[in-house]
Amino acid sequence: MDNKVKMGFLLTVLLIACLVLQYFFNYAVDFVIFFLSFVAVREMEKLQLKSGNPTFKNVGELACFLVFVSAFVGVLCGLSAVTIILITFGIVALLYVSVLLGSMFLIKKDMEEDEFRVVTNMSVKEFAVFKSANTLAVMIYPTLLMFFLYLLNHFNQIGFTDLSTNTKGVPMGLFSLVLLFMIVCLTDTFAMCFGKLIKGKKLCPQISPNKTISGSLMGLVGGIIGALLTYLVFFLIFRNVFTGVAFWKFIVVGFLGSVIAQGGDILESLIKRKADVKDAGDFFRSHGGVLDRFDSVLFNIPYIFVCVLMIFG
Repeated sequence: MDNKVKMGFLLTVLLIACLVLQYFFNYAVDFVIFFLSFVAVREMEKLQLKSGNPTFKNVGELACFLVFVSAFVGVLCGLSAVTIILITFGIVALLYVSVLLGSMFLIKKDMEEDEFRVVTNMSVKEFAVFKSANTLAVMIYPTLLMFFLYLLNHFNQIGFTDLSTNTKGVPMGLFSLVLLFMIVCLTDTFAMCFGKLIKGKKLCPQISPNKTISGSLMGLVGGIIGALLTYLVFFLIFRNVFTGVAFWKFIVVGFLGSVIAQGGDILESLIKRKADVKDAGDFFRSHGGVLDRFDSVLFNIPYIFVCVLMIFG
C-alpha cells in the first residue's frame, strides 16, 4: 500500500476516533484542537518569515495559549459564547496593541538594528506597524479560526437559550463537527477524483496547477452531498428535532461550505507559493503539515458555527 494511502487511511481513522471521543468526553478533544492549533501557528510563522513577512517571536504561540486557556476556563465557568468570544477577541487586540507600542518605544533599538528593516529601508515606526500586522495575521489565521472549532466542540455548553430549547437531547457539538468535516472531506474527495477523471481547463494554474474547473464543480456537489448525508443521519436518529428543519437549508450550507473550502485551499496554496515551499510543514509526513490538512477546514469553522445558530437558533 502506498505511503500516502496509508497516511490518508490513518488520518481518517483518527478523525472518526476523535468524533466518537467527542460524544463521550468532549474535553478530551480540546487537547487535540489546542495541540493542532499550536503546531499550525508555528507553521504559519515560518511561512510568514519565508515570505518576507517577519513576526514577533513567540507572540503567536502566546496568543494561542491564552486564547485556548481562556476558552477552557470560560466553558468550565458556564460563560456564554458571546462572553467567551469577546474575551478572546480582547486578548488578541491587547496583544496586538502591546507588540505595536512595545516595538515603537520599548524595544526601539532592536527594531533599529533589525536586518530586515535595514534591507527594506523602512523607518522604525513603519517596520513596527508592518511586523505587528504580520503577527496579528498569525493570531487570526489560524488561532482565532481554530478557536471556533473549540466552540463547536462545546456547542451544548455555551449558553444559547433558544438553541438549547430547540435541540434538547441532541449532541449539537458532535453534529456541528460531523457537518464541518463531511462538507470539507467530500468536497476535497470529489474535486480530486473527478478532477483527475474529467480533467479539462485549469482553475488557477498560476497558484495551484493541479486544480481543474471540472474538479471544482464536482467539489460543490460533494459539499452538498456531505451536508445532506449529515442531515439525513441525524434526522433518522433525532427525528423529533430535525423534522422541523427544511432539508434545502443544508443544500445551501453544503454549497457555500464547499466554496469556502476551495477558497481556503487556494489561499493556502498562494501563501505557500509566496514562501516558495511545497508544504507548510511535515507534521503528517507525506501529507504535509497541519495547515496543509486544515486549509479547507479553517474558514469553514466559523461559517458552520454561524449556520448552526441560524438554522436551530
